[in-house]
Amino acid sequence: MADPAQIARDLVPLVEREAETSERIATMPEPVVTAFREAKLFALQVPSSLGGFEADFETALGVYETICRADASTGWSLLANASTSGFASTFCGDDAIAAMFGDGKLPTHAGQFSPRGTAVAADGGYVVSGSYSFGSGSAHAEWIGGGTLEMVDGAPRMLTPERPAIRAFFVPRDRVEFTGNWDVMGLVGTGSFDYTVPEQMVDASFTFDLIGDAPQRGAPMYRIGVLGLAAIGHAGFALGVGRRALDEIAVLAPTKQRLGVMSILAEQERFQYELGRYDAAMRAARALVFDVFGDAQQHLDAGDDLDADDLVPVRQATTYATDVAAEVARFAYLASGTDGLRNPSVIGRCFRDIHAATQHMVVDPSTIAQSGRALLGL
Repeated sequence: MADPAQIARDLVPLVEREAETSERIATMPEPVVTAFREAKLFALQVPSSLGGFEADFETALGVYETICRADASTGWSLLANASTSGFASTFCGDDAIAAMFGDGKLPTHAGQFSPRGTAVAADGGYVVSGSYSFGSGSAHAEWIGGGTLEMVDGAPRMLTPERPAIRAFFVPRDRVEFTGNWDVMGLVGTGSFDYTVPEQMVDASFTFDLIGDAPQRGAPMYRIGVLGLAAIGHAGFALGVGRRALDEIAVLAPTKQRLGVMSILAEQERFQYELGRYDAAMRAARALVFDVFGDAQQHLDAGDDLDADDLVPVRQATTYATDVAAEVARFAYLASGTDGLRNPSVIGRCFRDIHAATQHMVVDPSTIAQSGRALLGL
């Protein structure tokens, strides 16, 4: 099978050429969609038994990092599609797999899995409905998913006193109503449209418990669960965008001279210090990310299960990398002066995109607080 890391590297020139188009049309441009489909990159996290790459954590991190370094919006859409296809292909039942992946098909999935809808058990399935936001990559996805609260007698079914049952589902895109509403500051090119799922019956095979169910196929690494699989994409995103911001300011510095300053940016010792410091910060964040995910992979491959406590370092590293990348992008933006302000500007885009990413649930500050509580033994 082809090497997905090399595929990602080969696609960088195309992604960079289409970045401004992505921003203008607010979704992934068709040439990029076609290239990703032909290269099977949307199936990066789909099990090999279904024709996907079944990429291990290190490989997936590298692919996301490479594409996000080329263009954050394109990389974000890829991570949303590839991770969601990973959820569908590993956690859904056999009947759903036959419908979605039968005859060698490798469909693309998208959706929001926060419990913004409801699911009521019925004969052989669930009656679902809901209104969702942030359907990243949904413009080119054949299957759309959503998260729901399982309802019993009008109230959420509780698995513990603190946690309700959250059920994910997938339906064909023609059973979803897209409502647009993607007018945002950053990650403009991700096509993260709002959508509504009208009330409908979904076979149980097309659903799974978002937190509690075990994967039904694929390598042991899939036991990291939905949140763990999603974190891979977010960590790779942060590493790619932060590094691109540093790339761009290093290129600009030898010719950048701000009004009222006698020397060019590259000659200023303070800038040299900050550039070196932020380069070290990105390298440190990258080392942490690959170390933590590599450790998780090793444990899973050995047959060990990860509990909620084991996922704390994964979430911590992902959020930390995002925080570092946001600081790096801010440094690059401020150092660039008006070059970063005017469109088109890669530095400006990195600044907007990484700060948009900081608002995602996967990198919520609470994930760092969890690691602090663990260190305190609380």
